[in-house]
Amino acid sequence: ITDRNMRQKEKEEEKMKRIIVLMLVLLMTMGIMTSCGSDNASSAPVAGAGPEGTLEEIIAKIYEKQMPEFMLGNIPVDLADPDAVKMFTGLDSAELIKEAVASESMMGSQAYSLVLVRVNDAANAASVAESMKNGIDQRKWICVEADDLRVAACGDVVMLVMISTELDAPSAEDFVNAFKEVCGGSLSVDLK
Repeated sequence: ITDRNMRQKEKEEEKMKRIIVLMLVLLMTMGIMTSCGSDNASSAPVAGAGPEGTLEEIIAKIYEKQMPEFMLGNIPVDLADPDAVKMFTGLDSAELIKEAVASESMMGSQAYSLVLVRVNDAANAASVAESMKNGIDQRKWICVEADDLRVAACGDVVMLVMISTELDAPSAEDFVNAFKEVCGGSLSVDLK
């Protein structure tokens, strides 16, 4: 009976994992559809702006330079949902930002999150970066912790990256260096 119970439990766990992956794939699909239907005003270069492109495109450029070896998905952050804003960015409100996108592991047991936010005004990037660093919950996954945290900014784009040092993956510093390359070699903010 013990082996039977164990096999049943394993089947239930596998079924739950499949449901979670399916839900995340659906979320990603909705995010892709939403971003495809939006205008690309945010990707137009302006004075004091960060790297060119949408936040999703900037994430892709970062991953061209530094890519973790696990399955990832981009999640557009609903700025009208204060809980989502807090969970993904660490900010208490979306008052100073235009948009935010999180790239996270598709498996909940991997503590990894790379978040980009576009601030309303590049002059606020340093204060938004500081608020993100101080407000983010590095244990939001409950059973694992992202103990390696960095926040950087380039113009009007702020990047928060946190990762568990127990993962066989690049460090937060590696991602900051990749972001710096995407930004043309310089950052306006680099918080350790």
